[in-house]
Amino acid sequence: MPLHSLSESSFSDRSFSLSRRDFLARSSAALAGLMVLRVGHGAESKNSIRFALLSDTHIPSSPEVIARDTNMTENLKQVVGELLRLDRKPQGVIINGDCAYLKGLPADYANLAQCLQPIIDAQLPLHVTMGNHDDHEPLYNALSGQRPKTPLVGSQHVTVLETPFANLFLLDTQKAVNVVTGELGKEQLKWLGQALDARADKPAILIAHHTPQFTPPAEGKVWSGIADTAEFFDLIDSKKQVKAFIFGHSHRWNISERNGVHLVNLPPVAYVFSKDIPNGWVDAEVRENGINLKLHTIDPAHPKNLEIVNLTW
Repeated sequence: MPLHSLSESSFSDRSFSLSRRDFLARSSAALAGLMVLRVGHGAESKNSIRFALLSDTHIPSSPEVIARDTNMTENLKQVVGELLRLDRKPQGVIINGDCAYLKGLPADYANLAQCLQPIIDAQLPLHVTMGNHDDHEPLYNALSGQRPKTPLVGSQHVTVLETPFANLFLLDTQKAVNVVTGELGKEQLKWLGQALDARADKPAILIAHHTPQFTPPAEGKVWSGIADTAEFFDLIDSKKQVKAFIFGHSHRWNISERNGVHLVNLPPVAYVFSKDIPNGWVDAEVRENGINLKLHTIDPAHPKNLEIVNLTW
């Protein structure tokens, strides 16, 4: 969905201390239920930790399906190939929602799982968030490693990645399957406040699918972004360790700032809504005092390919 009104530029007590080598040795299935993870505390991550950020893959039931002149399956396969060819592999691959095409069908996720199998075979840890086109149960059935044994917040899909440089909070903004409106809800916001308070010693990076929407929709229109944006950003503003919010949904690569918090709108892996906008993925390197973002576009000839943005806090 196009971005609207972005003009204002009790959790689990189990933690897991793993070196990068040990962490990568666990398969996706072995990670089932471990929704609070310590990542990158080995010697290999002395100066930074690297994540591959993908969003809006929109994988359909059949690899032949094309939307907006785009074969979504082929785009994801291209990105997976690029990740596997990196000299320094990421310590996590994050797909930030709308993994499936429209309604989160079991066949969508079967195709998605097939596309992602090389990542799982290479023992690259995979994490997902839920978008409005996703459905929890079919996704869990296809990617068993994503199913939590004990969810952190009710039935919502939430993960905490604790790194030496920042804590990443992967949130669930899905309100309902194939409903464009996003929402965190009171229970998740309460949990997030508590989880942030418990980890106030490091910068926090929040990641969720939907865009913030600071202005209510016009009469007769629905929220296209996060319906409880005001409550969400009241919480963000009260927690000074929150340094960035990373989201997708609008299919638009854009970076802005609001009250000292960096807002990073990820590009889609799938289709774009305007031909001048790039699709692709982002190589994110989290360091002690910020994050370096490198855009990899699907079309290597796009003028923004390999664009680098360094955010500091």
